[in-house]
Amino acid sequence: MKVDIVVDARYKSCPGPLLALAEAVKKAGPGHIIMLLATDPSAPQDIREWASSVGHKVLNVEKVDETYQIYVEVLG
Repeated sequence: MKVDIVVDARYKSCPGPLLALAEAVKKAGPGHIIMLLATDPSAPQDIREWASSVGHKVLNVEKVDETYQIYVEVLG
């Protein structure tokens, strides 16, 4: 998967990862893939709910060691 933007929000607590992702989405164009790195255990669910509500798509969530890698496609 080609990643256009990497957002490192590790060690930020809620809503830090979500706010960092939202800022990156503003700079991205339609079709861009953003990989969010987060250690907050609530980040995957928070991001899924947010993406669903604003019209973006969570492509994949992986956990590598203690870090979640959340891939989001920017739509529209």
